[in-house]
Formats: sequence, structure tokens, C-alpha cells
Amino acid sequence: MVVNGYTVRMIDPFATFDLPRRFDIDVECLSHRFIALCAQHHPDRFTDPIDQVEASERTARINESHRVLTDPEQRANILLQLLGGAAKGDDKSLPPDLLVDMMDVRQQQEEAQANDDTQTLRKLADWASSQHGAYLSKIALLFDAHDGADAPGRDEILADIRVNLNALRYMHRMIEQLPTL
Repeated sequence: MVVNGYTVRMIDPFATFDLPRRFDIDVECLSHRFIALCAQHHPDRFTDPIDQVEASERTARINESHRVLTDPEQRANILLQLLGGAAKGDDKSLPPDLLVDMMDVRQQQEEAQANDDTQTLRKLADWASSQHGAYLSKIALLFDAHDGADAPGRDEILADIRVNLNALRYMHRMIEQLPTL
């Protein structure tokens, strides 16, 4: 991957845990492997200062890989890139009408906040959470479809995954910005 003119090696968190590159992962298996790798590579197990530094770097990579894989949005983004799809900064495409819907919902949110209308705010939070879940489900289905698709169809599926990930991010931000009730 190239960032600001420099080639940056992307860490493959799936390889770190010896897991197949799939969106749906076995969380229990990941947890067991995380604990085992942390124990195996913990810097305190080494006496040589150079070995300790290398172990610290490996442990940091293990922790970062675990953080990415346990977050569905980050896992989908890295998997999409590993499969050859666009990074989130490279393609900002959205589903049709999403921006119009979001503007309407934001207006409802502002009015509800101005009027201390907690019922409407709860309805908006429920809607955003439901949309978030729906986008995650669609992304999972698209990754499954990608695995079985022929070569020409894969690029289209990867593009569709990016669109849905961009929409997912909108919903995530909305959930973050709604007041907790």
C-alpha cells in the first residue's frame, strides 16, 4: 500500500493469528490464540535486551491485530484491502439516497435535542442501530458471495462492500453522536 508516496507494508491480522481471511471469524478461537501468542511472545520471557525489544514489537503487532479483528468495521476494512478492494480513503461512494436520509434524520435529531424529546431521540438511536446491524449483515453476505464468485464478479462485489462500509461508518458516527439515554 502506498501512503503519501511511501510504500507501507500492511499487517495481515489474519496471518498473525493463523486464521483464514474471512469476515466471519470464530471469536472464541481468536481469543484462545490471542492469549497463547501474548504468553509466548511476552517480553518478560526473554533476558537478552534485543530479544526483549523484538518481543515487544511482536506483542504490539499481536495486540493491534487483535484490536482490528475484534472490531467488525475494522476487520471488514482490512479484509477488503487484503482482497484488493479500495481503502476507505480511496472510495467514498455511498448507497443512493443515503445522504438525503441522513440529512432528514439529522434534522429530526436537532429538533428532538432542542425540545428535549427523548422519545424521538430513542427512536433515532434505535433506527441507527438497526441500520448499522443491517449494513454489517449485508457486508457479511457480500464477503461470502465474494468467496464463491467468478473473477469478473469479484471486483463488483468488492466495490459493493466498500459502499456498504462507507454507509456503515455513517451509522456508526450517528450512534456516537446521539446522546445516551
